[in-house]
Amino acid sequence: MNVIKAKRNYIIALALLFVFVSLSETTYSLFLTSNSTDEFTYNTGTLDLQFVEDEMITLQNVFPMLDSDGINLEPYKLVIKNTGSLAYLFDLTMASSTEEDAIDTRYIKVKVNEYAPHTLYETANVLANDVTIYPGEELTFKINVWLDLNTPNKELGKTFSAQVITKGSSFYKTLDTSGANSPMLTSDMLPIYYNEDTSSWHVANKSNILSTETWYDYDSRMWANSITLKNDDNKYIYDITRNNDILATDMKFNNGNLVIDEKYFDTNIANYSDRYITNIFRMKVNAVYSNIYILSNDNMTYYYDNSKECFVFKIGNSYVTSSKYTLKENEWYILGYSYDGQTVSFYINGEKLSSASISGTIDSTSTFKIGTDSTKREITEITVGNILVYDRILSDEEITRNFSMNMSVILDGLKSGYEEFIPMTLKEYYLSRESGFEIDNDDVLDYYVWIPRFKYMVWNVTGEAGIDSYDAYHKGIGIIFETDAETTGVIYCENDVCYNNDLKVTKVNQIDNGKYYTHPAFTDGDNELKGFWVSKYELSLNDNTIGSKLDANAWNNNSVSNYINSLTNIGNHMIKNTEWGAILYLSHSKYGLCAKNKCSDMGINTTDKSGANDKDTTTGNKYGIYDMAGSYSNITASKYNDEDLFDNEYEIYTDTFILGDATNEILLKEGIWDNASYSNIDSTNKWIIRGGYKNGGMFGMRASDGLANPDISTRMVKR
Repeated sequence: MNVIKAKRNYIIALALLFVFVSLSETTYSLFLTSNSTDEFTYNTGTLDLQFVEDEMITLQNVFPMLDSDGINLEPYKLVIKNTGSLAYLFDLTMASSTEEDAIDTRYIKVKVNEYAPHTLYETANVLANDVTIYPGEELTFKINVWLDLNTPNKELGKTFSAQVITKGSSFYKTLDTSGANSPMLTSDMLPIYYNEDTSSWHVANKSNILSTETWYDYDSRMWANSITLKNDDNKYIYDITRNNDILATDMKFNNGNLVIDEKYFDTNIANYSDRYITNIFRMKVNAVYSNIYILSNDNMTYYYDNSKECFVFKIGNSYVTSSKYTLKENEWYILGYSYDGQTVSFYINGEKLSSASISGTIDSTSTFKIGTDSTKREITEITVGNILVYDRILSDEEITRNFSMNMSVILDGLKSGYEEFIPMTLKEYYLSRESGFEIDNDDVLDYYVWIPRFKYMVWNVTGEAGIDSYDAYHKGIGIIFETDAETTGVIYCENDVCYNNDLKVTKVNQIDNGKYYTHPAFTDGDNELKGFWVSKYELSLNDNTIGSKLDANAWNNNSVSNYINSLTNIGNHMIKNTEWGAILYLSHSKYGLCAKNKCSDMGINTTDKSGANDKDTTTGNKYGIYDMAGSYSNITASKYNDEDLFDNEYEIYTDTFILGDATNEILLKEGIWDNASYSNIDSTNKWIIRGGYKNGGMFGMRASDGLANPDISTRMVKR
């Protein structure tokens, strides 16, 4: 039976004053590089930040509270937009008052966006650090503020005032010196880089100024990669091993610790049938009234007998006890036991307390529960910081070395482990890790690659066979990245007709070969794009969820209309024909598969699984786009006439050639550009299958009626 817990320390309401004043219209002048031509020039740049604030923050409850309550308060909102031409790397800081009557920052709790809660004191008043905002980008910060549950009585009547400010510096130079536009991440994206030593993807630093975590470097064929995580708004407690993440419901937590007072915690670790077990806990007792139940399932219980002052290990109706030890309220302990089927050893703060003999199986189909006995009727009032379950016996030396004053988790033999009891979505979990944290492919929904805006040197501007101004195929296509949304090419096209001047009077002809033309993939209706994201792999379908996943089977056998509608429903687009052309042209340049006037062919994936061949990419390494040759063919969307669907979404072909789409422009000589598999669109076959057919090359193409085909898949883009 639960008794009323009367031993509480209540604090009367505090009068708190939060004053937020932001910097505004701050402008600096620095130098930045621009490469609108082959030569580098220096222009003056500006940093201009606009701040838009909510109303003055007000606390809904001025009592100290659990973190689990504080994060549900109405947040204060701050919007920062970079309207200048320089990137800005900054910390968002709450500059607090230093007056004598101010509340100590040790007791001011904050949570910013998806990041974990913390006290201002823990981070020296920094709300968010190493934040990068690029020109034209807008960032929103939602800030929750509350009073920590452990605020002492001496803080009564004090006030707190603060300013939210940015502290940082402008920068124009990243590890990439190619002049490419910085990748523009959407709110659901995380930047990633590949670690050659561990053969794994890791969270990158968005600013791209850390050489140990290079996000992108186009001169080194490292195209920018990003991921979106699985669509799951549920919050979990994450297992260290990631084998047993727990769906968090009605949890109480504070400072990353689990607070148990009215409801036990179910670890969801079920069907334990291993012969050995070692459990380690970091915990404190909030109130001692009767026995302190720590862990149990339907067959065994590990608890502290308050009347006899000893630990008890019970299997069925049999039990053994430790030697005497006095547990105190509100004091942290590291305690645990090991059991090998014959002997139980009890430990506290890294030292063996005693051992005892007992036999019996601990097998159970039920789950391990924290804070209750095997009957689940008694609830113990405890706070738990760590739970470690090993399927082997840890030695005395291991326990002393790793679990004395501090916790140093041993991974060998760890079946499940929890050390941070803060319910998080998957995105919050990754954001709470440091950059460099390894990506689990099972957590990823989509992998993307950034294609930055560029102009290219045309070599067959009229699309006629046998005409070429330079050997683009063997030596590579000339590519120059453009700044922001600038158009710096001297060829202009409208309705598929191209001109050699911006007045659009004289049509291009053979003498215009060798000039630069801004690739049409970066014009989307009336919008000029700095770049676009394309799925790294062909589309896959897992659990009825569309994604772009490594090692997934391509989602094939769908009509064009089904692909388009399905992607529209999730806010993405099926790749356009000109976008496919932009990827191919960037790949067939010094930034892709060409170097020193010589180009390599893209490898061919002979399976139907994404990413099966590391060399089958647009860069010849992990950073490119996979499977644009061989495997399934990729269908790209275009329109032959205006009687078809999707008028505003895809190219309307008034002729059968758009400069930059990698169709007629590659009709030079038989046997190169993969044009042996070439067939163009017409009024019946008005969609284009790209990347060859099964074993074809990336420039191969043929017309299609857009109907479902088991050998055809597609990929998606974010514009």
